[in-house]
Amino acid sequence: MSVLLPKPAVPKHWMLDANVLFSEWSRAIIKSLANVHQAQLHWTDQIQHECYRNLVRLGRLHAEDAALEEQNLASHLQATCHVYGSEAYLADVKAVDEKDRHVAASALALRHQLQTHVGLITWNLKDFPRKPLLKLGLVRYSPDELFVELIQDPGIALCTLQRTAEDMKTLLKQRTRLHATTYELSARPLPMQREEWLEFLGRNRQHLSARLLARIESCTNP
Repeated sequence: MSVLLPKPAVPKHWMLDANVLFSEWSRAIIKSLANVHQAQLHWTDQIQHECYRNLVRLGRLHAEDAALEEQNLASHLQATCHVYGSEAYLADVKAVDEKDRHVAASALALRHQLQTHVGLITWNLKDFPRKPLLKLGLVRYSPDELFVELIQDPGIALCTLQRTAEDMKTLLKQRTRLHATTYELSARPLPMQREEWLEFLGRNRQHLSARLLARIESCTNP
């Protein structure tokens, strides 16, 4: 018989997977949610290197810009980049896909270090099975799930999205790129109106967040 494990409160420490760091928007919304929840962001040098290696490989960033940005990422997001091996915990997270096991092992190392639940934030839910991780004290979320877990009011959701967009615009203005890529030159502007946000969230895999935001219309038009 399957045992339903109780869902703990959202932890105050989050280990981020490389795919969460990959996108400017994903980083921005996670930083906003961390501010809402007063949570601390974590990742490892291995996770960070994986992110920037793929950004360069896919033409999202020039290698020189990637090297500069990688040096400053933790300070920009007010996060902790850990430089430690997690090999001792790999055997405990065999339920996780092998290529992603180091992320779960790093989260487990942090959980033992802090002696509290740790959130594991990833877009790749299928390779991080929830129940085995929860038994280890790791609470897995996608950024989309985390958004609706922390914000239930659609009006507050819209304000959070708008504030995140403004923060992201400010950061982008402050940043100087040595080599603009085709991807950056063709990037769409951030949304302004609620209808634009609905389309943007869907495009960025935040379908639960989009449904929450859509409730504004149903609340105002019974």
